[in-house]
Amino acid sequence: MRTPAPDYNQTFRNSRDGTGFTAHCLLLIILLLFMQTSLPSKSSATEEPRINMTSDSLDYFFRTKTYVATGSVELEKDGVFIKTDKASYNDETSRIIAEGNVLYEDKDTTIRAEKAWINLESETGKLYEAEVFYKKGNYYLSGKEIEKRGGNYFYSPDATFTTCDGAVPVWCFRGKKIDVVIGERLKARDVTFHIKNVPVLYTPYLWTPVITERQTGFLMPAVRYSRTRGFSMNIPFYWAIAENRDATLVLDTYSKRGTGAGIEYRFVKPGGIESSWWVYYIRDIELNKDFWEIRARHENRPADGPGGFLNINFVNEGNFYREFSPQLELRTQRFLESTAELSAPSADSRLYLLSQYWVDMKHDTGDVPQRLPELGYVLNYRKTGSFMLSTTANAVNLWRENAISARRLDIYPKLLYSTGKDYVLSSMLAARWTAYSYFRNSDITDNSPQRSAFEYNVVARTRIFRDYAYLRHVIEPSVRYHFISTSEQNLPVFDSTELFGKTSRIEISLLNRVIFKGKKTAAVRVTQGFEAYNGDRPFLPLTIEAYMEKFIPLQLDVAYNVHTGKVETLSSNLRFQFPKAGLSVGQRYNREEDIMLYTTAFDLDPYKSVHIEAKLWYDAKGDGLRDIDVNLKYSRQCWGIRFEYSQKPGDYAIMVLFELRGFTQS
Repeated sequence: MRTPAPDYNQTFRNSRDGTGFTAHCLLLIILLLFMQTSLPSKSSATEEPRINMTSDSLDYFFRTKTYVATGSVELEKDGVFIKTDKASYNDETSRIIAEGNVLYEDKDTTIRAEKAWINLESETGKLYEAEVFYKKGNYYLSGKEIEKRGGNYFYSPDATFTTCDGAVPVWCFRGKKIDVVIGERLKARDVTFHIKNVPVLYTPYLWTPVITERQTGFLMPAVRYSRTRGFSMNIPFYWAIAENRDATLVLDTYSKRGTGAGIEYRFVKPGGIESSWWVYYIRDIELNKDFWEIRARHENRPADGPGGFLNINFVNEGNFYREFSPQLELRTQRFLESTAELSAPSADSRLYLLSQYWVDMKHDTGDVPQRLPELGYVLNYRKTGSFMLSTTANAVNLWRENAISARRLDIYPKLLYSTGKDYVLSSMLAARWTAYSYFRNSDITDNSPQRSAFEYNVVARTRIFRDYAYLRHVIEPSVRYHFISTSEQNLPVFDSTELFGKTSRIEISLLNRVIFKGKKTAAVRVTQGFEAYNGDRPFLPLTIEAYMEKFIPLQLDVAYNVHTGKVETLSSNLRFQFPKAGLSVGQRYNREEDIMLYTTAFDLDPYKSVHIEAKLWYDAKGDGLRDIDVNLKYSRQCWGIRFEYSQKPGDYAIMVLFELRGFTQS
């Protein structure tokens, strides 16, 4: 049967009543939709991407919501910038696949790779032949395949990790199954530590903090050698307990002396509360002794209420620091002081409860008087008419294990008056009453003595100056008279309270000051005293105090005995400052204690990466060259090394400490 030819007239007629026209429109729309989904369209399509994208060629596929860009591709979205040779981006999933010279950059990270796929929403993806650079901390992670697991979390089956710049890093960790959260920690297996391209250390497993903030983990150990202690290693572990609390655990190993352990705990709280505690113990296998140390400082000083502080410094053996401390200041100190105080301040006064304990590092601590406890009241100077009134009062239990002890009450009110402007006259009138109750007093017959005293002090001074072009010269002469009468002189001495004895003293002083361009530059004070109760030697030592800040910084204190014609004490320090170096020379002399000690210190920065410090102590009355401390620090972009040498009589010690940026320091 033949197929009839189409009746176009009928078609036209149908279109007039709407039937044929509607059918043709629907057919045309379907055809257009089919063409749009099957054929590529240029970036001029009506769909606008939700990402800023430029390229030499850009196509959009409507059905898959995907943009395909080739040639000099640049993309930017929500602070992320990507540059590559070719890329495809899905507008629904925010997933981008980039190939060829891939550069990814956000506020924290820069990534270079040959190929990468990244989800810009979840910050996850995979990188191939890639290097990840984390800006904060200067961290580099390089590998053939790196998985980005979100934010600063990365994983690689085989990669290199370092903080060094350059194609060949100065040092790096190379390992397998590297799992790193930058700013927190790094875990890896079969790890080798490389210097340049040379492996120097191996460990089957590595866990270390990656420091951009304070993090829990081992710190770099310090290696030392001492003639008396042998080889030693200090291994610290840092524990970041909370934002306001942390702790450091330390293990010390000495080849000749044994193993020691210590822990330091610190915290801060709102309201001015700060606390730090340190406990250390070591069993000395050579001396067959147990050494232990406690140090603590706790402060709670609110601005408008009761508060207090605690300061503990205690060792069970007086030679602890001489045996184990490299610091001269600790080895040579005579006493360790521990103090605890509670105080209730008011506008112009303070009520306090105090306990104080001293450890004698050279002799028997049982001979030292301890304040256990002391209750006191202090009234600050308060204006009363034309006068100023002040008072101190305290009751203290002075306890000694091996000697006389006492309970003491001391009341000490003062009245101050000052008048004049160009010529100033200041006077102080005071009374003092002190009562004792002795115990452990086999050598004393009077168990409850009392002492009453009267004190008067008056100072007359004036100030004369003259201005020159760039400086002002100031002269301040003064005359002081100090008088004390007391009912008791021969009291057992516990502290300076018992030294409040009969006095009738005149002091004449002259102060010269030079002020250069508005700043104090130099000063010299000369003082001569006369003590009427000193019998046939009434003149006190002539004292000279000199100070210079500009040009050649100088400090000088001299006491000269006018009766013997000899210097009794001398203390001086002179410092020279150069562009890259500093040198100081000091001296300490005491005739009565037979001390003549010279000190020298210098610091030198010959290069930007090198810093040298050295200190020398020379005992002219004893061991000669007594102590030497030399510190050398070499710092580079990503690493550093510190070398320390210390010497004391009978011993020397050497320490080497390596620093890897991002691992041993932030």
